[in-house]
Amino acid sequence: MKRLRGLAIVAAALAAICGILYAYLTIRPASAVPTVSGRVPRFSHVFLIVMENHSISALTPGDSPYIHQLVDRYGYDSQYFGVTHVSLPNYLALLSGTTHSTHSDNPDQSFQGPTLAGQMNQRHISWQGVMQSLPWPGYRGNWYPEPRGTNPTAMPKNALYAKKHDPFMLFPAIARHSAKHVVPLTTLTKELQQGTVPEFVWITPNLCDDMHGQPGGSQACPANDPTRLEKMGNHFLATIVPEIMHSPSWTQNSVIFITWDEAQTPTRIFQLQAWKEWLMAGPQSPRILGVPVGGGSVPLIVIIHGMTKPRHIALWADHYNLLKTIEAGFRLPYLGHARTSQVRLLTPLVQAP
Repeated sequence: MKRLRGLAIVAAALAAICGILYAYLTIRPASAVPTVSGRVPRFSHVFLIVMENHSISALTPGDSPYIHQLVDRYGYDSQYFGVTHVSLPNYLALLSGTTHSTHSDNPDQSFQGPTLAGQMNQRHISWQGVMQSLPWPGYRGNWYPEPRGTNPTAMPKNALYAKKHDPFMLFPAIARHSAKHVVPLTTLTKELQQGTVPEFVWITPNLCDDMHGQPGGSQACPANDPTRLEKMGNHFLATIVPEIMHSPSWTQNSVIFITWDEAQTPTRIFQLQAWKEWLMAGPQSPRILGVPVGGGSVPLIVIIHGMTKPRHIALWADHYNLLKTIEAGFRLPYLGHARTSQVRLLTPLVQAP
C-alpha cells in the first residue's frame, strides 16, 4: 500500500513537471504580438464598469440585447482575458498591476503597495470608486446587508454590496480616506446630472446587476439562475451607459470601458492560473492544451466620445493592458505588470475618431 502511494506521488509530480514544460514550450513568441502605433490621447473622463463572471459566448442576444448592441456599434477586443481566478485578484490587478499572489476571495484580506488611486492623488487627478448598494460613503463592512451569522467572510444570501468587488477598501492606505472617494451609485447619479463627475470613475454594480448573483436560496438573483442575472446586468448597463453619455461630463476624450472580471469557466486545473503571475504577463503567458492560463476570455467594450463607427480588434490583452491604457491616458507611470513591454496599450480602441 505504501509503495502504491509512493508511485502515485511520483506520477503526480511527473505530471506537474510535464505540464510546466508544456506551458513553456507553448508560450507564444513576441513576434505574434500585433504592432500598435499612435499615442493614447489625454483622457478628460474615464468610466470603468466592471461586471462579473461572463464570457461573450455566455451572453445571449435574447437576454442581453443592449450589450450586443454596444459590441456591434462601438469598440470591442475579441482577444481580451481575465487575469486569474477567483474574482478578488482580478480587481487587484486592475487597480494595482498585480494580484499580490492571492487566489482567494476572502474579503478580510488587505494589501499594501502603489495603486492607480494613489497615483491619481499624487498628480491631483480626481477619482471615485462608485459601489452600487453601498449603504454610505466609506462603509467598511464585508457585505451589505451584513450577515447575521458568525462567519463574516461568508456571503449572506441577501448580500448586494461585496467588499471583494471593491478593491479600494482592500488597501488600508485608501480605505482610511474612503469616505471622500468610495461612494454609493446614487452619488454618481447626482454628479452626472450636475456635470461634477471626477476625472476617473470606477463603477461596480451590486451582486445582482453585475451578473454574479447571490448564494442559493436567494429570491432576488440566485447565482444558479443565469438568465435572470444576464437580463439584470443588461438592464443595468442599458441604464448607466446612456446616463453617462447624455451627461455634461461626457466631453471630448471621454471614454467608457466595460469589462468582466473573469469568465464563467476559467482555467482551474492544478491552479494553473497562478503561473501567469510568476512566468510573465502579456501574450507570452502559457497555454495548457491550447487553453490560455488565466481568468478566461471576457468582453472588453470601449466607447469613446464622438465614435461613429465600430472598432473591432483582436489584440491579445488582459486587465494589465487596460490598467496601462488608463495610466497612459492620464500620463501616469505604469504599475506592476503594466510596466512590462509585452503588455501593449489598447491604442486602436481609444484614439480619437
